[in-house]
Amino acid sequence: MDAETALREFLRPPPLVRELRREDEVLQIAEMSRVTLVPGTENDEEEIAVYQWGQEGRRVLLVHGWGGKAAQFFALIETLRQRGFSVAAFDAPAHGRSTGTLSSGPAFARTARKVAELKGPFYGLVAHSLGAAGSAIALSQGLQVERAALLAPVAFIEPLLELFIRLRQIAEPVASELRQRFAARYEAKIISVPMLAKNATVPVLIQHDPDDGSLPFWHSESIAASWPGAELVPVPGTGHWRILRDRTVVERTANFLEA
Repeated sequence: MDAETALREFLRPPPLVRELRREDEVLQIAEMSRVTLVPGTENDEEEIAVYQWGQEGRRVLLVHGWGGKAAQFFALIETLRQRGFSVAAFDAPAHGRSTGTLSSGPAFARTARKVAELKGPFYGLVAHSLGAAGSAIALSQGLQVERAALLAPVAFIEPLLELFIRLRQIAEPVASELRQRFAARYEAKIISVPMLAKNATVPVLIQHDPDDGSLPFWHSESIAASWPGAELVPVPGTGHWRILRDRTVVERTANFLEA
């Protein structure tokens, strides 16, 4: 595997997981549209699937994580709708029902800003995993919300690249060239959420399982230490994916947005 092939593999999301019954049900009651994104760093022109639940009430944008999809927020969507919010979400490039083969935090950010242009302005934002990193990028680039909630957020991309190198057993000098290609494509501040968070003015609630087997808790600790006024709440036993439908997490998130 050469460095360019390795980079493309790193930027390729995992295959789509079969939809759960409740995911399918929440999509059936959504108003779905498609948004065209101009060519970005990863793909040519992309068609993004955008979902809307309700038109009245304060608007909340949901941003899923790497390998995820909008419908995974079904529990939060139901709760927010019951509390009078309207909700919008999207499948990021190369995810869910959107087109594309590659994706990244900046691609998530570009999509979030575009959806905000068409469906916003948004009062609140809830983002998971890499979607939280993408949302932090979008906020630094002009996306405006009044409150943000992050679930098991990614703080740094470089450790994920190193993990990819180890798991794929990519030997030097290919690994070195891969790092160089990645660095050339994405500027340093884009791959460090704590660096972006230092200038954040939005109140943020961060929830993360200290025993998350997919993403270490120190990612959230690093973000909370840099984000002025951040509230970090450990949520043991929720894992990296169950956190999206954990009743305590969902209720705490909704309460935070209502504040």
